[in-house]
Amino acid sequence: MTLAIGVPSPEAAARQSSALAVVASGAAAFALLYPDPFADAYFAAWVLSVVALAVVAAVGAWTNRTPLVWAAALPTTGLAILGMMSIGLFVAPVALLLLLTAGFSQAAGPRADVRESILTDPPSTREILLKGLAGLAAVTVGTGLVYLGAVARPLFGACARETLSCALAKTHWDAVGVTALGLLAVCLGGWLLWRQQYVARVLASAQSG
Repeated sequence: MTLAIGVPSPEAAARQSSALAVVASGAAAFALLYPDPFADAYFAAWVLSVVALAVVAAVGAWTNRTPLVWAAALPTTGLAILGMMSIGLFVAPVALLLLLTAGFSQAAGPRADVRESILTDPPSTREILLKGLAGLAAVTVGTGLVYLGAVARPLFGACARETLSCALAKTHWDAVGVTALGLLAVCLGGWLLWRQQYVARVLASAQSG
């Protein structure tokens, strides 16, 4: 599908940039981890998380699920900035491609089946507002849990050599659990917020059309 000859549609552009992001993340992982990928388990986990986020974004782009793309693009961008003095230069191309993918996905607009389901049974303004408030509350609580689990105390203990076995033994699993719960709440709340603007966007376009 194209908008004009040689010009890809936003959906096609999102798919192409997401595929490039997966390739770039794989190349970055190879460059950073070769020849001993698990010599430092923590470092390997950060690097492989970039590959995982690129794959998540690609799934979102190919299924036209924009929240998945944003959920992968934003943490990758944050990692590129925080790791500027170490892995940031390798992560930056992936982050840029994922941000492009998110922008293209956003421009692609609602999926036809979702649009039809919204228009068939449109929610009230009150329902949209309540769900938006619930999403904001979930994001707020989730952020607090992430702070308690990952910032107020360390997730991992120190190892003389950061092998996988030592990393697992020194992990503070209670803090990991609180952090994971917080991240889940943030994701759920973010999805609720995005969903309400998505619904509002569909209703507004239908009214203007």
